[in-house]
Amino acid sequence: MKFEEPKNANYVATVVALKEFVILPNCDNVKAALIFGNSVIVGKDAQAGDLGLFFPVECKLSEGFLSQNNLYRHAEWGNVDNTKVGYFEQHGRIKAMKFRGNKSEGFFIGIESLNYIDVVDVKVGDTFDKIDDHLICEKYVPAHNTVGIGSESNGKKAKLRDSIVDGQFCFHYDTDNLRKNIHKIQPTDTISISDKWHGTSAIFSKPLILRKLPWYEKVLKSLGVKIQETEYGTVYSSRKVVKAVNGVDRCNGVNYYGVDIWGVVAKEIESKIPASYTIYGEIVGYTPTGSPIQSASGGRPYHYGCAKGEHKLVVYRVVTTNIDGKRLELSWPQMTEFCTKYGFEMVREWFYGDPEWLVPFIDGGYTESGSYDDGIKLWQNALLKYIEEAYVGSKPCSYCNNEVPAEGVVVRIDHLTECESWKLKNFAFLEDETKTLDAGVVDMETVESEEQ
Repeated sequence: MKFEEPKNANYVATVVALKEFVILPNCDNVKAALIFGNSVIVGKDAQAGDLGLFFPVECKLSEGFLSQNNLYRHAEWGNVDNTKVGYFEQHGRIKAMKFRGNKSEGFFIGIESLNYIDVVDVKVGDTFDKIDDHLICEKYVPAHNTVGIGSESNGKKAKLRDSIVDGQFCFHYDTDNLRKNIHKIQPTDTISISDKWHGTSAIFSKPLILRKLPWYEKVLKSLGVKIQETEYGTVYSSRKVVKAVNGVDRCNGVNYYGVDIWGVVAKEIESKIPASYTIYGEIVGYTPTGSPIQSASGGRPYHYGCAKGEHKLVVYRVVTTNIDGKRLELSWPQMTEFCTKYGFEMVREWFYGDPEWLVPFIDGGYTESGSYDDGIKLWQNALLKYIEEAYVGSKPCSYCNNEVPAEGVVVRIDHLTECESWKLKNFAFLEDETKTLDAGVVDMETVESEEQ
């Protein structure tokens, strides 16, 4: 049995043991299990200690997993046992929804769901989207609305990326769910809490790249003369796709809405980026042609105060890399000073400091179920609850005239070489995202941030 690194850490199966439950009003046959702070509908017979798999909202279960576990709503869609049915549509998607007025924020199924695979030594905390050659789950994307963003031969891709000196450029890591990672925050840490805006991820960098040597320097080099072969150049990318290196664009690139919004912003800011620095941010508002970069259900734009045809970049991370490829992460105060000095807009800060200022630490106590828990776990759960109630809730987005739900917040801990960040999304946002996907709409971030 082999677990590979998941394609996207936010859309994986996690092995969990049920622990706490909430009785739901007007629900005789089900109750809610609290899994990573999510309210997940389970059968009334579910017990503490039951081992199983948790899947987050907007995860898509594979056809094999659905079929082998008889989860399709209609048996003829592929259930192995045609006398049994589940409640999944053919797309296998897990939605954010309400069941008789109660939140449903994921899906739980017993560990026996993996019996059709030769699985051994599975333990609580394991995460995966594949086991050996068996796909278990992935991110849901409306298949009929996937937009191609151009194709490149492997050689062309390699040529573009190979012009960047090794170790000089890196993509942003996937930002995992805070609910699954609250145990990583300690009372002695220094954290920031900032708004998460709904746009498209962008990276703008001035790393060392290989120079295109003129013919006479190539001759000199062949004669043993030492030639300067690197220089600092401009690189920009979406979340996972390098789009241009020093003006050389991707071969045959076709951009969403016909506009390379990353290239537009790169031209606006490249003169302000110091050599060796990489800026990570979110582009929000509209494309130059007037299309919203992100919309809520019904086409309501996430404009963040931009007029139609305008956009802005908000920065959430800055890294500097030396000639040896050693990276240094700017702390939150350093990033604030950097953005002020070089004229960049930064994400909106809600809090920066000691998390004990938000929730005082008290050692030891009892949980709601009556079991004893050490103080750090109680404090971490209390901190999660405070952050959700104080900064997330089900709030509308005040930057968009309260016409769309706010996306949520990002909580970050600073470290020397790389910070750690986790997101906590608004349930109203997740519900609306479900409606948008129900309509078959795929967003720019999904389309252009992955290789197609």
